[in-house]
Amino acid sequence: MGKLHTISLQGIADEPEDRLVIKPFAQEDVTSHDHNCFELAYVIDGTAEQTLEGVTERVGRGDYFIIDCGSSHSYQNCREFTLLNCLFFAEVIDSTMAGCRSFDELMRVCLIRYHRQYFGETPANRIFHDRDGRVLLLLEGMREEYIQRHTGYREIFRGRLLEILILTMRQAVGTQGEKDIAGQLRNTAKSDVIFEVINYLEAHYEQRAVLQSFCGKFHYSLPYVSRRFRQETGMTALDYLQKIRVEKCCGMLAGSNQSIQSIAREAGYEDTKFFNQVFKRLVGLTPGEYRKAALHL
Repeated sequence: MGKLHTISLQGIADEPEDRLVIKPFAQEDVTSHDHNCFELAYVIDGTAEQTLEGVTERVGRGDYFIIDCGSSHSYQNCREFTLLNCLFFAEVIDSTMAGCRSFDELMRVCLIRYHRQYFGETPANRIFHDRDGRVLLLLEGMREEYIQRHTGYREIFRGRLLEILILTMRQAVGTQGEKDIAGQLRNTAKSDVIFEVINYLEAHYEQRAVLQSFCGKFHYSLPYVSRRFRQETGMTALDYLQKIRVEKCCGMLAGSNQSIQSIAREAGYEDTKFFNQVFKRLVGLTPGEYRKAALHL
């Protein structure tokens, strides 16, 4: 469905001068639309199918997403679907960014340590899940500030919004990326055997000779599996294994105090020098540089 109309922040704001709005909505099915601002939408209750830039996914309680200015989206099959919607202009976060419509650009400027090459794709236009309820608590606090409008509420709003964005990027650094790689590759697999190889490599990535182990266990020829894997996924099984290992290491580097050598061994690398080379080739940073960048988010 094509983009039909724009819902402006000014159209739902309480005051004409508002540059931010946060309100709950009992959301019904709505046709394709966009906004003239950024949108952070949090699912308080119910379920729905959201189509965002042509991709349809089911969303439910605890899911939230950040939508770029001008990104077309719609909701279908809404069932008791309630959103807490936070609409804001870029200048709420950084006064020099008036007119900015790209979340990636906004993050590079307002969080100087954020670089897209560290974390893969921008967190914009993706679904995240509030695992511990922390994001909801921050949003509810922002809602109270918006209603009461005490002196300094804009500064408090900005601080809490930045905290949500940082928590979201931490999630993007960690396990989310691991799921994305496997999920994307499963979608390209055409045969059951390659689907099973992907699952096996993901479950046993730390083992030595893991592809040989799969072939021995399920009575496949190693050359056959290697050839089919490349034909169906566009990469070698070894390249995929390295990506899975490095993604696991990214999560450990960002979320633990383990030594780099210990993390490398846990992911299946006995040779730390080789691990450093693979990590630098895939990520563009050394493991130490990556950890420093992630921990300073």
